[in-house]
Amino acid sequence: MNRFIRLIAIATVAMSLVSSGLGLPGLPESPGFGTPKTKVYLQRKLPALVRLNGGTFRVKVSGRENQVDLSRDLGAQLETELMKDDPHFRADEMNPSIVISCQITDYSHPQPTVTQRPNLAAGKNGSKTLPYMRVTGSLSVAFQARTGNQTLASNNITAKYDEEFDSAGNDASHGMLGTMSSTWHRITGGASSEDLNPPTEPELRSKLLTEAVHQVAQHLVNTNETVEVYLAKGKKALDEGNKQAEAGLWQRALETYETASPMPKPTDDAYRLYDIGVAYEALAYAAEDEKSAMKFLDEAAINYGKAIDAKPAEKYFLEPQKRIETAIAHYRELEEQGHPKVVAESTPAAKVNVSSKATTAKGLTNAQVIAMVKSGMEDDTVIQSVRSAKASNFDLSASGQQQLTSNGVSAQVVTAMKARAARKAVAAK
Repeated sequence: MNRFIRLIAIATVAMSLVSSGLGLPGLPESPGFGTPKTKVYLQRKLPALVRLNGGTFRVKVSGRENQVDLSRDLGAQLETELMKDDPHFRADEMNPSIVISCQITDYSHPQPTVTQRPNLAAGKNGSKTLPYMRVTGSLSVAFQARTGNQTLASNNITAKYDEEFDSAGNDASHGMLGTMSSTWHRITGGASSEDLNPPTEPELRSKLLTEAVHQVAQHLVNTNETVEVYLAKGKKALDEGNKQAEAGLWQRALETYETASPMPKPTDDAYRLYDIGVAYEALAYAAEDEKSAMKFLDEAAINYGKAIDAKPAEKYFLEPQKRIETAIAHYRELEEQGHPKVVAESTPAAKVNVSSKATTAKGLTNAQVIAMVKSGMEDDTVIQSVRSAKASNFDLSASGQQQLTSNGVSAQVVTAMKARAARKAVAAK
């Protein structure tokens, strides 16, 4: 108990110094996220890949024999989510115009792992090490939406959870400041027990189901969610831009961040680049057309990538990866389709009107692969995107490959691109 009280005292003093602008004793003032953190809320809007102007649907979920309950809950949550996001879309078990089939391909929730780390606040008689618990889990689902004999959408999605907690139950996934922030929320009551403590197995299952359902829904209906995002602070230009961002003036905030002089240390300037990425992401979600949204998302990915390159140890830089990865892949697929497929009315599957616009996809390009890599996508995800792309238009000349490698594209991804190009050449014969 004495050790915990001492940790609380240390955290409280440190946070008071940070929030008052004095910084931590013995440490130079530098940009960062600080405690308390500056939060903004983005309205993350994504258009559906299949435009369903009303209609009826049925959800079917299958899994292994020991996944009956999981399959049932996935189906029920997906049904609710689809009707929530599109009030003109309704469930119909008997005569649906669209059948959405989901197969649970993997559900993993291994036992938490515990590691020992040095106790920085041990004192003379305190324990030299402290236990840290890492909780992981994943849920993979293959889904397909069909009307009659026509496939409207299909994909494989994976929901993942990976967080680490200290012995007091604080989220330690983001280092010292993350632990301090959790401690502060415990003191002030600023968050629920579930938000602060390691999730129980049912809570982990619920988190994975919610994320998986949301990923499937993004393909079939327009989605609009509020996303909490942190802004880096600590220098005059960043703080000024943050005030504009908090007021929703994202274009002005972007100009403030971009026109500020780069900081001498790349590890410091990484925070300015991160804030630029946030501004571009916010503008992407507010864009009126898909072309502008994709342009802003590409810029966001580039700046997030630069921030990570400059300071890979800053774990808050990694959080936008999934958002950007999903959004870029989403808009890229829309671009390849030329226009979303349309199911026009609430009728049986035989009466389907698909947009007469032919798919005139230019195909996946080197620039898009580079953007995915710089956004922080894992190689396996990039390779899967390369393999599943409806079309490709890679430049695999000597100069093209040099451009790929110089921008961080791995040999494994380049090999996948070559295999995709070879498959295209064979099909053309």
